[in-house]
Amino acid sequence: MTEEKNLQQMIEEDLEQCEIVWTQFYDNKESMEALFLMLISHYIDRINGFAENIEVLNGWEKVSQQIEICRRNILLLIERIKLFQQNGYSNEGLLDLYLKQEREKEIITIETDFSAVHLSISMMNELSSTEKEEIIQKLEEIEEICNLPITRKRQWDKLRQYVVWLSGKDVKVAMKLLPLFLKIQ
Repeated sequence: MTEEKNLQQMIEEDLEQCEIVWTQFYDNKESMEALFLMLISHYIDRINGFAENIEVLNGWEKVSQQIEICRRNILLLIERIKLFQQNGYSNEGLLDLYLKQEREKEIITIETDFSAVHLSISMMNELSSTEKEEIIQKLEEIEEICNLPITRKRQWDKLRQYVVWLSGKDVKVAMKLLPLFLKIQ
């Protein structure tokens, strides 16, 4: 019971620390990395699946991109700490909560408007400018095909190559573009 109480207290203190670092040192790489490492060291062995799907920092990227990756990782870890809290400080059934939350996020983020997807792709920091240009070009081509005054069958025939192209892209990009294929008129 004392160990559980200590864990609860540590979580509350660490979440307070996260709030302080997040607000005061938002653009400071060293502070963000230190916060990330602290969270990992405190909970990697205590919370099941805690470090799953975290992004790897690449020393060759710009500092601003490294900070952004750090922030995304910290947000993911904080989310998992809070889910652990909501789950009664127990690992039992925790992975099911992770999966449920991921599915809910996917449902919420499905966009079926070409301009919204265009804007969303433009703002994806994890894509290089070359990748963004390619995706936006293909997006415009897909929109053009969806608006052609031809039969749905002919539209689909023209769109198949884009489905194949999209299958080679990152899942985040694919999830944004796939709903657009439903725009066939």
